[in-house]
Amino acid sequence: MLTGEYINKMDEKGRIMIPAKLRSALNSTKVVLTKSLDNAKCVSLFIPEDFERTINSVFMADGGLPLFNQKVMRLQRHFISTAQYLDFDGAGRILLPQSLRSYTGISPKDEVMVIGVTNHIEIWNKAEYEAYSDADVDYEELAEELSRTRRGQ
Repeated sequence: MLTGEYINKMDEKGRIMIPAKLRSALNSTKVVLTKSLDNAKCVSLFIPEDFERTINSVFMADGGLPLFNQKVMRLQRHFISTAQYLDFDGAGRILLPQSLRSYTGISPKDEVMVIGVTNHIEIWNKAEYEAYSDADVDYEELAEELSRTRRGQ
């Protein structure tokens, strides 16, 4: 399980250090970076197997989303077409591609938040993450709503 919040800086070449604790939990030198599935301005980092499992469960499995639905196609373009397969370098860094830097608003020397979120890692511009985290959300109400949804109520 991937957990924790870490503050790092993007270096002048566009690389971000992924903390050793998270790299160890990933247990892979290859990763996939893509835009987050929601509207958050962050990128998601998966190991290839988990990325492909997510794609299969959401889009391709029986009961998955309908292939030729316009909203599904838009979601695929956002999440799948922006995915890039990368390797960690010898220092545990990944190069954040320019297209994903633009999407997140992360520039060289910026502070970034690297957070573990169960089966993937998210990389955020630190200021964007703080604004998102400070948003007015009633987590008790959200948990109750999701619990009702899960029970089919």
